[in-house]
Amino acid sequence: MSRMGDTIRAQRVKYGMTEKQLAKKTGCAESFIKDVESGRRIPSDDVARRLLKAMGVTDALGTELDAAAEPEMQPRPKPRPYIIPVPEDEPAPTKKQQEAQQASNDAWLDALGGVVKRVPVIDEKGLAIDHVLFPIVGGKIEGGAPDKVLMYRCPDNALSGFRVFAGDLLLVVPEKNPVDDALMLLAVRGKRVVRKIKKLEGSKLMLQSYDRELVTETVMWAEIQILGRCVKLHRSL
Repeated sequence: MSRMGDTIRAQRVKYGMTEKQLAKKTGCAESFIKDVESGRRIPSDDVARRLLKAMGVTDALGTELDAAAEPEMQPRPKPRPYIIPVPEDEPAPTKKQQEAQQASNDAWLDALGGVVKRVPVIDEKGLAIDHVLFPIVGGKIEGGAPDKVLMYRCPDNALSGFRVFAGDLLLVVPEKNPVDDALMLLAVRGKRVVRKIKKLEGSKLMLQSYDRELVTETVMWAEIQILGRCVKLHRSL
């Protein structure tokens, strides 16, 4: 059945008319009325208006026709739930697997021994806490012997005024003599620190740090140990 046929049939029943009576009143064949109500035939707007008017539908006639003419809306099917598969957590590698992976990495490094070098990263206590791979160019790493260079991880913001911040890594090449205006790795009172060096008269050195303000300390060269010169900065992410 169609919406138009349903509307006409509902109005006819409401008005108390038979199909034959409606057909006679509107000048249509009874079979035509039956076909319209069953949905086998769709009347034109003019015929539909005549049929509805014959049953006393005069108010909001256009609304009745518009509603009847609208296609019957089929209910939308409910969406099927989609379950996102959750990947299973991979088991942590066993100690044996870790050792095998490390051996594989070491083998690659040995094969690339003349191309890259595993450079140790040390903290303020001088302990190796990590490593970084560096390319070897002309038998050197930034001008230093590959077996002698190291990286220092800055523990605080004592050098922030020089644009070096906590967590940054400084590549250090061996140097035993003070270099004026250079950042140098020093052993001072049992700790590894990086300070900017200023050479003064005689054997005096000025050690500079710069957090919120410039701080200077004057020491005798013999009171400290110069370990190297900082030549490259690796910014911490």
